[in-house]
Amino acid sequence: MADTQDSGVPPVDVCRQRMEMLLRWVVNKRLQGPATLVLEMHRPLMPLAWSTAMLFGGIAAPFFGPGYYEKIEALRDPALLDRLLKRLQTAGQDEKDGRTEAAPRP
Repeated sequence: MADTQDSGVPPVDVCRQRMEMLLRWVVNKRLQGPATLVLEMHRPLMPLAWSTAMLFGGIAAPFFGPGYYEKIEALRDPALLDRLLKRLQTAGQDEKDGRTEAAPRP
């Protein structure tokens, strides 16, 4: 049984933690709409971005730190993008529902 560190693919927990961190930041800044728009616009470019990041990894990795290849792994998985978009939509809906309930009634 191969270890995830040997295969070059980061554990699922790392991608999930980064996705949660990004989601919390976007929700705190209330940027769900623009973030969704940007992610949807760049969906067709994700495979090209991952290939480019791998191609220039030898040059870029020293500038982005030791976890460079783990960081770009999210570009490789389109299902991760779908989950992130779904979570952005639900977070935006939850915030909207919370805001309307907390609003004072005339």
